[in-house]
Amino acid sequence: MIVEDILYGSFEVEEVLAVLISSQEVQRLKDVHMAGPAFLINPSWNETRYEHSIGVMLLVKKLGGTVEEQIAGLLHDVSHTAFSHVIDLVLSNKADDYHEQIKKEFIEQSTIPELLEQYGFDYQQILFDDEQWRLLEQKAPLLCCDRIDYTLREVHRYFSVPLQEIHDFLKAIKIMNDQIVLESVAWAVWFVDQYQKVVLDFFYDPRNICSYEWMAKAIQLGLSNGEITMTDLLLTDAPFLQKLRSTRSTEINFLLAKIQNPPKYSVCSSEDEYDIEQKKKIRFVDPLVRLSDEIVSVSAISKSAQLKIDRVLEESQKGIYIKYD
Repeated sequence: MIVEDILYGSFEVEEVLAVLISSQEVQRLKDVHMAGPAFLINPSWNETRYEHSIGVMLLVKKLGGTVEEQIAGLLHDVSHTAFSHVIDLVLSNKADDYHEQIKKEFIEQSTIPELLEQYGFDYQQILFDDEQWRLLEQKAPLLCCDRIDYTLREVHRYFSVPLQEIHDFLKAIKIMNDQIVLESVAWAVWFVDQYQKVVLDFFYDPRNICSYEWMAKAIQLGLSNGEITMTDLLLTDAPFLQKLRSTRSTEINFLLAKIQNPPKYSVCSSEDEYDIEQKKKIRFVDPLVRLSDEIVSVSAISKSAQLKIDRVLEESQKGIYIKYD
């Protein structure tokens, strides 16, 4: 099977990966948006968990990862609920990891174990400890295929970063001591810049924030009045949204209407009267760089990188406050 991706190009993948890609569990991710309900406010914010999952799998392959690690990459987000991380706001889950909390149960009730066993793979060994896969996952602020893929995908789509620039960055990646290392300070600072765009200019875009706030409140109302259940969240975006819209709650439908036709709003400070306050999970990167025979964090050798990282941390800790005009 040939798999094509806008960032990485065309790759022939092993049969087990082709079968998994065709499974209902992976195909389901075509209707689970990365930015949650934000696409309802801005239709161009339409990246899906499917695109990201394929991308992570291919990046792992491109960087020399085993078939097992490619499988883990393809399935790392398979248990995401409708509208992705909106459920974490519903549950006030600051770790943003509800999909990880339900991953084991989701997989064991799916077709995935049987599919993997047909090809001689142990699903428990591969899928229940992503930290064993050093390309796929690394604790922040290090780089990993998951973090790299969504960053590159979003800055290309939403900030018009050219593909050639992205391809040149990918050429600067080296694997050293099971870690992703960049060949130059310049490329490390470049990636810090791109990640800053994703965190501050995209995640904290007021339209993104408002869509999450209103959808989370609609879901909370639906759960509290019994018109939706946590199981309903395992639907994909379109049928789950339809289920919300079909409720008898005027409050839910009012909130959904606000997402489709948002009122005028402005960003304010915590000292003002505000209608929405959000502080998202703290996210930043500090890539490793190769200097002669030494590997160091870019912040240790670049004042520019350190200032950029400090800004992301400061703005993230401050959060965002929005008031309706």
